Amino acid sequence: MSARRRSRKGRRVAIVLFLAAVCAGWAVFAWNEGLGDASPDAKHPLAPPPSSSSAGEGYTEITLAAAGDIMFHDTELKSGYDKTTKRYDFRSFFADVKPILSAADVAIANFETTTGGLDAMPYMGYPRFNSPDETIDAVRDAGFDVLTTANNHALDTGSQGIVRTLEQIHKRGIDTVGTYAKRPDTRVLMKDVQGIKLAFLSYTESTNGLENALTPEELDTMINVVDERKIKEDIAYAKAQKADLIIAVMHWGNEYEREPAAKQQNLAKQLVGEGVDLILGSHPHVIQKSERLSAGGREGFVIYSMGNFISNQRLETLDNAYTEDGIILSFRIRKNKATNETSIRNVDYVPTWVYRDKEQGRSTYTYKILPIMDFIEDGELSAAFKQRMQRSYQDTMAQMDGSSRDEQ
Repeated sequence: MSARRRSRKGRRVAIVLFLAAVCAGWAVFAWNEGLGDASPDAKHPLAPPPSSSSAGEGYTEITLAAAGDIMFHDTELKSGYDKTTKRYDFRSFFADVKPILSAADVAIANFETTTGGLDAMPYMGYPRFNSPDETIDAVRDAGFDVLTTANNHALDTGSQGIVRTLEQIHKRGIDTVGTYAKRPDTRVLMKDVQGIKLAFLSYTESTNGLENALTPEELDTMINVVDERKIKEDIAYAKAQKADLIIAVMHWGNEYEREPAAKQQNLAKQLVGEGVDLILGSHPHVIQKSERLSAGGREGFVIYSMGNFISNQRLETLDNAYTEDGIILSFRIRKNKATNETSIRNVDYVPTWVYRDKEQGRSTYTYKILPIMDFIEDGELSAAFKQRMQRSYQDTMAQMDGSSRDEQ
């Protein structure tokens, strides 16, 4: 299948839905609407607008792109291996979303595997993930700048696996948040992007029982498990650093459930009330809804689960088509230079779908993350695949906040 890019299907739409002053940098929110049409001609942005530190004389503007779980199952590992060169290369998996991610000033996703090395155990996928270092090369090449590493598979290759995974990610110039080789001065990742201070927090509800192999002190040091005290401390630190925007990435909820659990929703309100502006969810492996929240006199935004960005989970393997669905959220963030007021001007939804097929002459599968509206009319895709993509787009957009509203 060709990796060529398709033309855009429509223009960007953005309407101010609400304004709210909040204590951490006076963040102001304004969200997209009119994104509910799931037809091939839907008005749907396929990439964020070019960022510009001089978007206007009086303000700075950047884009933040976010995606869900990056997982490498056994069949993906086999597909990335070249028997002739005896090397791995996974860059083609991400080739069709690279233009979207690379256009953002910051791109973030959940790295739900480890790179513990062959000394830890052979390369493998579920139930314990150990991926070759080339997976990180592909992630970097795709345009990701930050990876969250607090998830239920973080300890799959033990504490040494955490250390080596972080070493390999940092070696490639990518920042991490959520796990640590040693006790950090702070659990918060602060990034100054063209004068806009972003604070990233990351926590997981579970480590699959593998925490029992660590002492309580090691666990407290090496991985951010959801803990109300820790979260409050981290939010307070971000505020003290004068963060313009606080972003919490939460690995939470119940796998394969398309509706967020009450526990997720309650915690989301607590986070917003404490000072978090954006909440990005992962772990359920299916798309869950996004919504605007009001708590403690503040306003925030949450997507409870961004689904699988790349994995082998799908209709054929789990009898669950929803595990094929992913999404890229692109937030346009603006800071007023005079008042230091920070605004989220809009959020763009880019539904993605994982293509998997044994193409002619290949003994292994070809995997590609496809931005759906780029490929819904691709002449090289079968009618069956197009139908699956149409279903994916409709189901994903039905979960997105504002998707049912008419365009203004």
